Amino acid sequence: MSPILLAHAGPGSTWQAAVVVIGVVLACAVVLVAAGVLTLEGPADLIAVMAVAVSLGAIGMLGREWISEGIGWALPVAIVALLTLGVAAWTRLGIAATSPLFAGFLALALVGGVVLYGPLTIALHPPADLLPLSHDATLTIVAPADGETLAAGATNVVVRVDGGSIGPVHSEVSDLGDDPEEAGSLTVFLDDRRVDPTWDGCTVAAPCDQVTFPVALEPGTHRLTVELTRGDGTPLAPFVADRVDVTAR
Repeated sequence: MSPILLAHAGPGSTWQAAVVVIGVVLACAVVLVAAGVLTLEGPADLIAVMAVAVSLGAIGMLGREWISEGIGWALPVAIVALLTLGVAAWTRLGIAATSPLFAGFLALALVGGVVLYGPLTIALHPPADLLPLSHDATLTIVAPADGETLAAGATNVVVRVDGGSIGPVHSEVSDLGDDPEEAGSLTVFLDDRRVDPTWDGCTVAAPCDQVTFPVALEPGTHRLTVELTRGDGTPLAPFVADRVDVTAR
């Protein structure tokens, strides 16, 4: 399957929101230690800080739709803050307002947040114009069934899409409508090998709910993965896909 870019309000936004909140809490902990408000004398103190951060991170996931937008800067800040607290907890290097450790934290957090914001945002939380959003579409491999034993050779794969539709094998973006789940295409993998399926009778103006296409199976156990994409082949976010394991004899 295509590399999974977890983003938007789908599965990825949950852990992204948690990371944003945890990153903010850990960064605040570093500042509070430097200001003398919080004590960090050993690993036990760090465990307490992490417990608070994780607890607040779990609460922050409730607002994942907007909190996860900050993953680009929060991830490097969280890593730098955790490393800073860890060094202070397990070594004699203390965190003080004038200490090299605190200065290093500020520099790395600032540089990491600024420099990595763009790349991390695109990779982990791509904008809708880069990776089209899926909302209610689901894809089901109707046949073959998961765990089924088939005769080796060509077998028909039946795929159904609910909450969306299937168009031609390939469409130009300019020919598609505003809903990326309508008149979509299919990306098919047999094990780690991409298969280029063909089906007829589906158009952008009159898409299909279900299509059938042949796949050649050699003797052995195989994993068949089918993914719904925008009509031009661009993956949706979150991914809309199904997979089955079959045996050919």
